[in-house]
Amino acid sequence: MPINEDFTLLDLAIHECAAAGAKSIWISINDDWAPIIKKRLGEYVLDPVWDYRTFDPEPVQSKKVIPIFLVPCLPKFYKTRDSEGWGYINSAIYAIKTTGKISSFLTPDVFYACSPFVVYEPGYITQFRRNLLEKKRFMFSNGNKHFLNDNHLSFTFLKEDIPLVRQYLNKNATMKYVANEEYEKTGKGSILVPLPKEERYSGRFFGLNDLFSHIDINDYQNETINPCYEINNWEDYRRFMREGEEFKKPKILKRESIYKLYEEKL
Repeated sequence: MPINEDFTLLDLAIHECAAAGAKSIWISINDDWAPIIKKRLGEYVLDPVWDYRTFDPEPVQSKKVIPIFLVPCLPKFYKTRDSEGWGYINSAIYAIKTTGKISSFLTPDVFYACSPFVVYEPGYITQFRRNLLEKKRFMFSNGNKHFLNDNHLSFTFLKEDIPLVRQYLNKNATMKYVANEEYEKTGKGSILVPLPKEERYSGRFFGLNDLFSHIDINDYQNETINPCYEINNWEDYRRFMREGEEFKKPKILKRESIYKLYEEKL
């Protein structure tokens, strides 16, 4: 959804990740949307902290590039557990597996989960970059709203959280069939029986509060962010466009050739 000329909610989320000090950005996305998003975002974004250095003797060479990767949801999880929370876990799994094939020293230990369904000033995040790079639990809240009560505000999670989330899904998420109680008691009939349609694949509807229920809010450094607008529906979008601050597309999102960026030629 656009929030200004040539500037969308997804662009704003990418800007926030860059402001937070992400080393790379991984986006879970379905295959049918991937070409559109790839064309929209390009292959990288610039680190805003290293882009505006007035007194740097070599400002061009000091620029830091943050690569952007689009990763799919595995077919076995598509339309069965692909919620917002699973999108974060899915991206983290791809990041771990991909970097691990290069070197175990590149494997990330902490992940910054950022949603395109919330709007606040991304430049405000920069002042917490040192906290985020300490590889500890960190979250933003707005009043009583935060990710642990299923709101879209950003947070970090650790590598050891991933298997716990997967265990929760394996234990609590329904599939299409369940064991037949009659068969277990009498040995007659089908081994499995189908669930009603509305009860199938419940993992799709699990909120962040469900998937990260093993986490205690007291384990987190909690920072307030205000103003904040969540975009859950059309009315929320209209409210932000009417009342919210105007955001213009930042320079770091310009989609230039990597050679042009570093003033080089092929």
